[in-house]
Amino acid sequence: MAEHGTVTVELDATPEELFAIVTDLESYPDWVDGIVEVEVLEVADEGLPLSSRMTADVKIRTVSYTLSYEYEYPTVVTWTSEPGGDVKLIEGSYRFEPIDDNTTSVTYELTIDPGFPVPGFMLRSAQKAIIAAALDGLRAQTER
Repeated sequence: MAEHGTVTVELDATPEELFAIVTDLESYPDWVDGIVEVEVLEVADEGLPLSSRMTADVKIRTVSYTLSYEYEYPTVVTWTSEPGGDVKLIEGSYRFEPIDDNTTSVTYELTIDPGFPVPGFMLRSAQKAIIAAALDGLRAQTER
C-alpha cells in the first residue's frame, strides 16, 4: 500500500541555491535526518548524479535502496527507486518556484510503498516524518 504526500514551504534562497543543495547527495547524511549513507553510483557529464544508493534509518529498521534522478535545472529534481532495494517504491520531487529575488516556494512530493507489512498509521507517520526532515534540513542548509 503506497502513501503519498505533498508539502509546500517558502524558503529564503534562490531556486539555483536550492537546486545545488538538493543535488549534493553525498551531503544528505549531514542534513537529512534518517539518511545514514549515500553512495553516488553514476554521474552525468554536467556533474549531476544520475543514480545513488541510499541507506536510511526508518526507526523500525534500516533500509537501502537505489534511486534514479531526472532534472529540469534549476526548478525540478525528481527521483524514482529502482527494483531490488529494501523498499518496493519511492518516488518524489523537489519543485522550486521563485517568488521574488531571494524567496522560493519549495514543493516536496513523496510516494512510498515499503513492500512489506506496515500498519497504515505507521506508514503515514513515517512518510510525514520523512517530508518534515527533508524540508527542515533544507531550511537549515539555506540558513548556513
